[in-house]
Amino acid sequence: MGKKDIKELLVGFDVSGKTLQVAVQDPEGEVRDLEFTNDAKGHKSLVEVITKSGRSARVCLEATGNYSLDVSMVLAKHPRIEVMVLNPKAARRFAEAQMRRAKTDKVDARSLLDFLRCMPFTPWVPPASKLLELRAVARRASALTTDKTAEENRLAAAKATAETPAVVLEDIQASIEALGKRIDALLVAALALVAKDVELTQALAVLTSVKGIAEKSGVVLVAELMMLPNDMSPREVVAHCGLDPRPKQSGMRDGQRSISKIGNSVVRGAL
Repeated sequence: MGKKDIKELLVGFDVSGKTLQVAVQDPEGEVRDLEFTNDAKGHKSLVEVITKSGRSARVCLEATGNYSLDVSMVLAKHPRIEVMVLNPKAARRFAEAQMRRAKTDKVDARSLLDFLRCMPFTPWVPPASKLLELRAVARRASALTTDKTAEENRLAAAKATAETPAVVLEDIQASIEALGKRIDALLVAALALVAKDVELTQALAVLTSVKGIAEKSGVVLVAELMMLPNDMSPREVVAHCGLDPRPKQSGMRDGQRSISKIGNSVVRGAL
């Protein structure tokens, strides 16, 4: 039996850090609400459920950065599953047009299912392997940089008292130096990956032309930002990185601002 002969499921789901809230419509129009964990085990269970009995499925979810990437990759690799990853703005505007007053994971999943039913289907193209590889290397370097900073803070605290044994100071210093060498090695590897690709090379050149952004932070930013959908607006990219302003108001105090910090912490760390 060919793919066109198999009755197709329509699937919309809302992604969070820990769960996938899923709305599944069968060919008869009945909708079920399901929930899976947002990890490898949950992704496998989701695939098994929506491809049971040889059925095919069309899936719609909203781009939520790291939280949606892994499950999107798993679904896109399956031969009987087609994936559409929505720009967050499109998902939000569609929900507003439906006059949905409640906002819960279940409501959001059903809204994405409605989008899949009503709007033209645009297949998602998974990120190129070069981007996934670069991001993995850059994130490892970023994580080790965080560890190195923590060790440097420990060394400063240890030196604040004459009671710290010399062997402890030497050990912390050795750890800092070892982390530095590992970070440098990862940076060399990341730059080698960038040098192989014209688009990545140009993106890094643009970023490092900005005062204050050197190769180390530039590589991390390229790896993270090049993973985002091309049609995201600057405002959406800023929000994705958690750099959007968040007003504060309490009693007579008003006008305070801070960044939301709700988004990609790797980008904020690099900046």
